[in-house]
Amino acid sequence: MNQKKVKFNIVDIIVIVLLIAGIVFVGMKMLGGQDPAQANPDPITGVAEGTVGTYQVTFSAECVPEAVANSLVKGSRSENASRNMDLGTLVDFTIAPSIIYSFDSNGICVQSEKPGYVSVTLVCELSGTQQPTGLQVGQFMLNIGHSMGVRCGNTEINAIVQNITPVTAG
Repeated sequence: MNQKKVKFNIVDIIVIVLLIAGIVFVGMKMLGGQDPAQANPDPITGVAEGTVGTYQVTFSAECVPEAVANSLVKGSRSENASRNMDLGTLVDFTIAPSIIYSFDSNGICVQSEKPGYVSVTLVCELSGTQQPTGLQVGQFMLNIGHSMGVRCGNTEINAIVQNITPVTAG
């Protein structure tokens, strides 16, 4: 009996590995299920990464001069004062008594009001893209706790991002 010996060279092995990889890739695409970003939405907003939509961003400032707060106008354009980042439109705002912290005569920290000052909450509606690290607005990221100067029309207030809520996503 004469048996032929089969010889494999490196090119044959590479071709076989590529064929197996191609079959696995096609199988994963056809049977793989959902996109991982869609399967794992952001736990806070409930919106999947990469989702473009309209969001409401709430800013808060605890101690603003009354005259400045009284110059706010609903519907005015909003932007980050230092970066000229578009923050959409001011859709709502609330004015409440100011909040300051000081020490009383016993050395205890107490909350009180400052005459001539108020606390302001701004709600801006804007377009953005949900990312794993926050809301991408143009080239910049917005995150809860981020502080910035917010310009609404002719009024500028130093505020902190308090909340980001999706209005419409997708």
